[in-house]
Amino acid sequence: MHNGCPAIFLSSLPRHSKTRRLAVRKTVASGVFMAGILNGREALVLAVTLWTALSINDILMLPGGLPLIAPGWLSSILLAIVLARILQHLQNQPKGLAIGFGILAVVLAGMSQAVLDIAIIMLAGPHILPGGLSVPGFAIANTWEKALLQFRFSMIWNVIVFGFYVAALSLLNAQRRKLDAEMRALRYELNPHFLFNTLNSIAGLIEEGSAGRADRMVLSLSRFLQTTLSLNPLHDVPLVQEVALQRDYLEIERERFGERMAFEIRLPVELETALVPNLILQPLIENAVKHGVGPSSRRVTIVLDARQETDRLVLSVENDLPPEQAGRKPAGMGMGIGLRNITDRLQARFGKRWQLSSGPVNGSRYRAAISLPLRKA
Repeated sequence: MHNGCPAIFLSSLPRHSKTRRLAVRKTVASGVFMAGILNGREALVLAVTLWTALSINDILMLPGGLPLIAPGWLSSILLAIVLARILQHLQNQPKGLAIGFGILAVVLAGMSQAVLDIAIIMLAGPHILPGGLSVPGFAIANTWEKALLQFRFSMIWNVIVFGFYVAALSLLNAQRRKLDAEMRALRYELNPHFLFNTLNSIAGLIEEGSAGRADRMVLSLSRFLQTTLSLNPLHDVPLVQEVALQRDYLEIERERFGERMAFEIRLPVELETALVPNLILQPLIENAVKHGVGPSSRRVTIVLDARQETDRLVLSVENDLPPEQAGRKPAGMGMGIGLRNITDRLQARFGKRWQLSSGPVNGSRYRAAISLPLRKA
């Protein structure tokens, strides 16, 4: 016996370039009822952490017994991953059926681990630890009666441990699903916002009698929407892809404003693979067009700039101010739906590790900037 538990528990305790077509490498797994995994890596980390923590006590109290403990430690982790995968496939089943099969899966995992533990201790124990009966805190089942008794206790313990694993994974997954739902809602909030603005631009061209430009703009809008609406709102994307989308949008708006509008994009090659929430720049670009180009009778240049500051990625959108607004904040540039969306998304995604600033610069220009942690694909 080991700390009041059978010795069997020893093992159970333990478009402009090819870069635009880069696949999104960082994903958030879909929500899973009950104990669906967040993703394979997170499920593995949780399993390794749990069974390693439970095994430390056995390793310390059983010097030289690591070869006896290691197989059970490894099999427990493998069974935990299999268990998580099984539960993931239950997500589309009716609630009662999913719970029933989930409980059955936990019991089967506990029984499987108990059988393996008994086999390891009975077959390998006497060879690894000769005279095991005299080792303090450790007992080898040397009869079938003792083996059956140890199996019963071991199965109960393993079911408890695997059940704890399932419960912990369920709690983490519930928190992730809540965050995912918030992020999805915030992301989709942008779609009608920029669609409304773009349709207004097309309507403006039609009113001006510029049918050809309006036709080109409709085709461009179709391509733009096909790309943006296919994006997963929970994915981060390489900055080069986000910038390419904003370039498409600026090209659409330039069809409307013609010579009154110009834009410049500054994206260092080393930052092309930096990860950002998709369409995070869209509200800033829209505001630059609406409040910079719209009210002005002169040519307005919009500058989209990306730069690195130590371990931070800084994205800024800057535009000329109409002469009558030089030196002061443009009318209507408060926390509208677009900027509120940015703040809510960044808050949900990065907690306190982000900043959003905006205001006049150099008297005649307006700048809005986002600072967030620099992460590479």
